Amino acid sequence: MKVGTAKAKVNIRRKEYVLQGYGSMAHTATQVENDLFARAFVFIDDNRKIALLHLECAFISYHLKKAVLSKLADRLPSHGLSDGSLLFCANSTHSAPGGYSHYPYFNITTSGFRRDVFEMYAEASAQALESALKNTHEARCFLNASYFDESADVAFNRSLEAYNRNPDMETQDEEHTHRAVNRLVRQLVIRNNDSAVAGLINWFGVQGTSIPAGSGKIHPDNKGFAASILENDKSDQYGFIAGFCVEAAGDVSPNHHGNVKRWPRGKFEDAFKSAYFNGFLQFEKARDMLEDEGLQIELGTQLDFIQQYVDFSQVICDARYTSDGMEHLTAEAIAGLESVTGDEIDHPGLDSFSAAMLRQFIRFREFTGKLPIVNSGHKRARLKRLDEAHGNKLRLIDFQNKNILGYRNILRLSLPYMPSDVTTELKRQFRNGGLRENTWAPVILPVQILRIGALAILGVPGEITTAAGIRLRQSIQLILEPAGILDVVITSLSNEHGGYFCTAEEYEEQSFEGASTLFGIWSFAALQTEFGKIAQELLKSPGSRRSAAALTPPVFSDTELNLRSAGN
Repeated sequence: MKVGTAKAKVNIRRKEYVLQGYGSMAHTATQVENDLFARAFVFIDDNRKIALLHLECAFISYHLKKAVLSKLADRLPSHGLSDGSLLFCANSTHSAPGGYSHYPYFNITTSGFRRDVFEMYAEASAQALESALKNTHEARCFLNASYFDESADVAFNRSLEAYNRNPDMETQDEEHTHRAVNRLVRQLVIRNNDSAVAGLINWFGVQGTSIPAGSGKIHPDNKGFAASILENDKSDQYGFIAGFCVEAAGDVSPNHHGNVKRWPRGKFEDAFKSAYFNGFLQFEKARDMLEDEGLQIELGTQLDFIQQYVDFSQVICDARYTSDGMEHLTAEAIAGLESVTGDEIDHPGLDSFSAAMLRQFIRFREFTGKLPIVNSGHKRARLKRLDEAHGNKLRLIDFQNKNILGYRNILRLSLPYMPSDVTTELKRQFRNGGLRENTWAPVILPVQILRIGALAILGVPGEITTAAGIRLRQSIQLILEPAGILDVVITSLSNEHGGYFCTAEEYEEQSFEGASTLFGIWSFAALQTEFGKIAQELLKSPGSRRSAAALTPPVFSDTELNLRSAGN
């Protein structure tokens, strides 16, 4: 097998950027505290070539991935990678420039689409991939795993009430939120034939929220710190590259949640010290695992990949994966109220009074919408269908029918309990005609599996909770074991951001994660169903695999992107 590794710095040029994350328009930066990087890992065996590309930003978008591949094709026409063989993932930092998604939902708090941010991310990512492809060498890949000791203050469950609803999880109390996470770390080590270490890919489930909104600085957060520290530590190994990926971390915070410790925003008053502290824990674990060669299993050289685009609003969920053992259908993408109320620590949202008033308004709108005098029979039938699919979610934003609280004309929408800057920006983009094309958030999402020897890597297009991650790994492991797969690892925030995926039990809690699970109660069952389908196809030879009807995400015109951009 040949392997290539490389990294490239994101070229940040302007003095001020709006950052992606926390849903606040005041979340801006005028300084760079630490550089952001794109890191690439390319694997080649015979005629098969796959790659994992890791970017220090909040999430990946389909259109960004498409732009990277286009740039790569211009520079290396015979590069041999495709949309399906490239897994493009983010490290979840909430302190990196935003506005690079083509979907409007991600452009509101960034004051529109930011073309310069899109371009600088695409360029750094393409540079890293190009360098990795040009500098391949014979190498072997190894896998090992190790648990974080309970004394390591590295991760805490931020939605304990939802987690405790899962019958297959051990119930935890407020003093043990650190136990309601998966403390297992997985690591792929790349060694040259002379045993020198060329790089590694590390997977652990914790989010990049050590640094809160308002820091005023660009920063890769805890996983970026871990990568930089390890690369500096191994600077004697020429070209050593370390990628720290987000595993199943939808409900996992680096900040303490519970009633024992008194440092909810991090161990130190200085958030950057807290990010360093958390990153250092991840670095130490990665270094210890790297140096313990006795527990590393050689993976073999077989490479493979499969990817399928799926309309997640129309998935018939396999009864094996639903909590009641029956088939169910997903529904249109809708965000619930709690997606903007957030949580007390990681994503502070609306104040309790504003949230209560909005809650009452939503319930009133839902009640009146079912009256014959207000809506036609067709509309009432649709509302009934949404009630069944979305359950107790208080529906706030309908991304496919493009309305908020039922209002399609956003200019008529009165939101006295929402931040005024957000509603002003929303109306500006609507008035300019920047919200007309396609859906407001991704609906057609990619599900992807890469194979490196005995390891299967699942590219999840969004964020997945701890319990959901455990179930997904187990179900795919069961399918792929006959093909010699020894372990399955999840890479969250891969290729697109389709919201959260939590279990049906967690969904009923309607905390931040449940309200951000867009396709209804059975969203996660849909994810399991679609991964199960492509896992079954992966068992076949490439030439005999059956592909579903070809779907591709929508293309937004330059006209709309310009109308949505800041300054228009």
